[in-house]
Amino acid sequence: MNTMLWLTWRQHRWTIAATAALALLGAYSLLSTEIGNARYDSMPIAGFYGLMVQLSFGAVIGMFWGAPLIARELEERTYFVAWGQDVTPAVWLRGKVLVLGGLAVVLGLAVGAGDGFSGAQKSWSQFEGSPLVQAGYAFLGFALGVLVGLLTRHVVTAIAATLVFYTLIRAVQAALMRDHYMPVERSIARWESTVDVPPSALEIARGFVGPDLDPVPLTDLCEGLPNPNSCMRASKTAIGTYVDYQPIDRLVIFQVVEFVICALIAAGLLFLTFRLLRRGGGWKPSRSHRRLESEESVEPVQSTPEVAAAQAEG
Repeated sequence: MNTMLWLTWRQHRWTIAATAALALLGAYSLLSTEIGNARYDSMPIAGFYGLMVQLSFGAVIGMFWGAPLIARELEERTYFVAWGQDVTPAVWLRGKVLVLGGLAVVLGLAVGAGDGFSGAQKSWSQFEGSPLVQAGYAFLGFALGVLVGLLTRHVVTAIAATLVFYTLIRAVQAALMRDHYMPVERSIARWESTVDVPPSALEIARGFVGPDLDPVPLTDLCEGLPNPNSCMRASKTAIGTYVDYQPIDRLVIFQVVEFVICALIAAGLLFLTFRLLRRGGGWKPSRSHRRLESEESVEPVQSTPEVAAAQAEG
């Protein structure tokens, strides 16, 4: 294990150092902005750059740590040496994952230490400013990049594909999944009153309710009017309005759920990678490739007078 640690550090030390510097600078920018933000009317530029690091850190890990890990060995054909008789592909990958994956999680924790905002009041806009969430994103990006690198066998292609798939996963999480980790709370108000929504709650949906207190759609007659409420009240279709929301006290629970989802996806991706690697899928050369390699490895015999004379006699 010590040998794998030393080898991993020697091979990836510059990438690790550059990424660690980026993570620490981003964390410092967010923390310093969060502490001193009360003096500003808007977020300083340092905090903005820190937020950009926070939003893109998982993709950076996937593109520059995970994607080249196996893809470079296959593209440059150095896996003949790396995966020798003493070190199997699975053992080699396990050592890399333990070292690089562990470092990615630690740096993710650092990136999520601040959110660039001040004040004790929580906000749903600070969702990704969590060490747990950023650690999950970093581990997910790393696992995704490793699998894509094994399948593509080309570093540049693996980097581009990792960025595309990671962005897609994050978009699906944010747009379709995150708001529904728990059933929404609903606040209903009749026409004589207004909907009561707790402070800092995340509003999911709003509309009209019928006599059975279930949502009813906006009628064609009222659609497009400047004040549809008056139209819906006059039509007797609805008896009031409603708002679906997630209370702010669920913020930490949702962050834990998102971390668990990222960790489970990453574990599944790594399991698939190890399974493919053990079976040889995606990296063992085919019979035709082995035949071409053996033919290329045979050096032509140089013709000499003695050889020519022997061939003539034969």
